[in-house]
Amino acid sequence: MVSSAVQQSEIFCPGRRAFIKTATLSSAAAALAGIPLLTYVIAPTLEKGANKWIDLGTLDSLKPGEIEMLSYDFMVKDGWMVLPQRGFVWARMNTPETITVFSSTCTHLACNVIWQKEKQIFECPCHTGRFDVEGTPISGPPSKPLKRLDHKIEEGKLFVFMSV
Repeated sequence: MVSSAVQQSEIFCPGRRAFIKTATLSSAAAALAGIPLLTYVIAPTLEKGANKWIDLGTLDSLKPGEIEMLSYDFMVKDGWMVLPQRGFVWARMNTPETITVFSSTCTHLACNVIWQKEKQIFECPCHTGRFDVEGTPISGPPSKPLKRLDHKIEEGKLFVFMSV
């Protein structure tokens, strides 16, 4: 009677070696299946933004010596979603070959600056920061000038290089 009870317990309780072997194989299988799954789920959130050339349109809207607001609109991938990205920059054409493109973002707290044509200044409505026509701060809290953006002209269109 004792021997049949021992045999039954061995069937239901195979022993430490069998348990360790089963646990090791199960862990390896879970890791093999889990790593690609985690990579698929987590990788899109870790991707850094790309830099790209944004089409601002033709140069027709720019008048020599004037500062004009140029809008942009493009799609950007954010994790698993593709969302529209909209904004604007300020551009000044000195000559048809010489154009300066300023970021519309104030260097103080990232509010959008507005060009005040009658005063000939960029003004930040958040904290009354003011910049001259060259983007240099002239009053208020901003201590850094407006960022000048890299740009190029191709086939009569103005492109600006931005981080998205």
